[in-house]
Amino acid sequence: MKKLLTFTLFCYSLVIVSCSKSLNTPDDALAETASTNTKSSRISSTISDLLTSQTWLYYEYFLDFNVNPTKLVWKTNRSTNSLNLASNRVTYFSDNTFTEIDQNGIAYSGYWSLLNNNTEVQVSSSRGTFTSTIQQLTSNRYEWLDSSTGRYGILVPQNQAIDTTGGKRALLTSRPWTYTEYFSGFDQATPSLIWKTDKTNSPLNLTSNRVKYNTDGSYTEIDQNGITHTGNWEFLNNDTQVKTTSSQGTFISTIKVLSTDRYEWLSTLGSAYGEMEHPAQ
Repeated sequence: MKKLLTFTLFCYSLVIVSCSKSLNTPDDALAETASTNTKSSRISSTISDLLTSQTWLYYEYFLDFNVNPTKLVWKTNRSTNSLNLASNRVTYFSDNTFTEIDQNGIAYSGYWSLLNNNTEVQVSSSRGTFTSTIQQLTSNRYEWLDSSTGRYGILVPQNQAIDTTGGKRALLTSRPWTYTEYFSGFDQATPSLIWKTDKTNSPLNLTSNRVKYNTDGSYTEIDQNGITHTGNWEFLNNDTQVKTTSSQGTFISTIKVLSTDRYEWLSTLGSAYGEMEHPAQ
């Protein structure tokens, strides 16, 4: 995996239901319209249920998402951030109200609604009205983009359970990993986001990159250019670090997150940080 680190870096989908004009009888057209309305209502209900199912807290927060460099200003497991969102909490309620505790510990409330075929969330309070586009929404993750300001937020449940069943070796080797985010300058005040799957102008394209760690201590990587590399890997320092060795060199990274569906690591040189998930099957 670390060829990428040295040579490149170091040197829901939301379903939108549409309906066409009907050439059937009025009764058929009415039934079709009712069916469409039912589907739209079901979609809206699903999104609402996800939003209102729990209290959310910020996992990451970006500025200037529309341009480069995109700046990471908050990350939960980063010791130094230019913005402190540790206290921030937001809860959406089914009656379309919401409450939020901001970064200063001040609580306020307002109203929220879904817009544009349930692809946007608008919130209104004494602080103003803000509209953001839903980039991802599941029971474990909520990502939104405010295109007008370039702000991008990633939220996770306040009481999110991290599944580490099986131990680190089983977690690392269970399935291939692919990059969802990649940062440079992670040891700087504001790291730069150089790859994110939904950032179309990412400076680096890691769409093709795949890494598979094997239980026998070997690993295979397809890099961003589609070239396959093989080598060996091992744990270091009580399984807190991963060392890879191949014809490309030897590289060591510190494990920051490792669970059944997520792997995050920090280069021991401090400048590169990768976030990985299992590719869709």
